[in-house]
Amino acid sequence: MSATSPSKWRSRTSASRSASGIIGAVYEWGFHALPFGNCLHISDDRMKPRASTASRGRGDAESAGSGAPAPRVRLAVQIADGDQAPDLTGLARLLAALESSPRMAAAARELDVSYRTAWSRVVEAERLTGFHLVERVKGHGTRLTETGRAVVAAVAAFEQEAERGLRRPIDRLAARLAAVSSSAARRPLRLAASHDLLLQRCLAERLAAGVQVRFVGSEEALEAFARGEVELAGFHVPAGQRPAAPARPGGAASFVAPLARREQGLIVAPGNPRRIRDVADLARTGLRFVNRQRGAATRSWLDRLLREQGISPERIAGYEIEEASHLAVAATVAAGDADAGFGLKAAALRFGLGFVSIGVETYWLAGDDALARDGRVRELIAAVRRLAAETEGYMTPPSSGK
Repeated sequence: MSATSPSKWRSRTSASRSASGIIGAVYEWGFHALPFGNCLHISDDRMKPRASTASRGRGDAESAGSGAPAPRVRLAVQIADGDQAPDLTGLARLLAALESSPRMAAAARELDVSYRTAWSRVVEAERLTGFHLVERVKGHGTRLTETGRAVVAAVAAFEQEAERGLRRPIDRLAARLAAVSSSAARRPLRLAASHDLLLQRCLAERLAAGVQVRFVGSEEALEAFARGEVELAGFHVPAGQRPAAPARPGGAASFVAPLARREQGLIVAPGNPRRIRDVADLARTGLRFVNRQRGAATRSWLDRLLREQGISPERIAGYEIEEASHLAVAATVAAGDADAGFGLKAAALRFGLGFVSIGVETYWLAGDDALARDGRVRELIAAVRRLAAETEGYMTPPSSGK
């Protein structure tokens, strides 16, 4: 029986079946192949280029000339429904190795399999196909039959034809996956930050790209940065103080850069009808207050001022009521649910409220030292400083960085 007898071999690689998933190319990053379907497997192994034994020769020459390795094609042709399909490419490689060195032990070493495995593959292929592929010659080892050589030639011809037909689709797929890989590798920088109106605006309006923010208190932001959970941290301290570069896991270096100065104080109703002038007034009978959450540097500043004036927080009605942002504090006052809150002047102006200035602070950005010159970080710093110059209640940081 001929090695290409159509009555015996029923290839399932026809175009009519390809749409149902019989033919497929599946890639891992680096373009290592994974088997897909049960008949035709195509790989473009650019990480470890290697042509099959059956396709050596002109195929390798074409690859060397083009600068890209030829795709390795693994073909499995199924004999009949329910039967196990032999791996024709693997079989052809084994037969070609036998043709070069008519000793099964030598062929097994070339394919990095055991002597027993090599013989088992030949025996199993002959059982499934009904072909007599090899014969033993006394004193000369093992040699291919005419049918065995025809199988090697047929697979080599198929691989060369498949390479010509699939080169462009594989190259296009490789290019698309390379773009996906590049995009995935450049994931957004993670920023844990104390709430700030300008920082929120920059990221919401995409004035700075490539940064993903989570607003928390200054204390929690610096703790997340120290644990390595984020690459950037936003926090604020009183103006005139330059914070030390915060710690990083393993003692890695970090940087700090000032983003803006901002005015903090008491947010009150329009016209300040309760005549609030200082934090001491918050303890007056009948005055309702709304606070920031624990861990917020704004709350820490208020607590310090209360200690300096000897005022116990228990004397302030609403001290235990917490909001997580300056805007939330201002909204509470605007709704009439509180008479005062401690927060940013810019937040008070956003709601048309009154404001009693207490002091100025500087908002800082900390980050991995390796990110100090990263384009995303530089863009973020520039955008916040630009907005600070044009927003009432904010000021650009002095050139000294304090």
